[in-house]
Amino acid sequence: MRGDHGGDRPLETPVWLLMGATGSVPGVLRAARGRLALRVTGRGALGPAHLRVLERRLGTEGLAEQLAAGRELVLFDVPVEKVEDVRFPWYNFGAGMKLKVGGAGFRLSFVRPGNTAGDPGLAGIAPSRANGRLWKDALAAATG
Repeated sequence: MRGDHGGDRPLETPVWLLMGATGSVPGVLRAARGRLALRVTGRGALGPAHLRVLERRLGTEGLAEQLAAGRELVLFDVPVEKVEDVRFPWYNFGAGMKLKVGGAGFRLSFVRPGNTAGDPGLAGIAPSRANGRLWKDALAAATG
């Protein structure tokens, strides 16, 4: 997969994994060498129930405790061919997407949720929508 929609550099942007109405955790979405990876750090605004759901969804025992302890974890790192059902819902105005990896659904936002402390380098709606366009183009090219 060509990460920068024109060359062979990786594409990497900040994202937030969204769960339920209020749960989110900051991370980084990266595409490089035909792979797509999502790395998150800490529990963010995920409550205990969110952490248990995420642990079950991924089938990773101890994931909830590791995130609660503030560790950085790779939630998935897969060949792009394994990424399914990539969608950019209209109601996210280009600043969010949904996808499935191994049957597990993920809802991602390129905009920092209001209830999440910190900012891993992204400010404003326009840059968030620009990142959404980058990912839409890169994943469309990679997944056909």
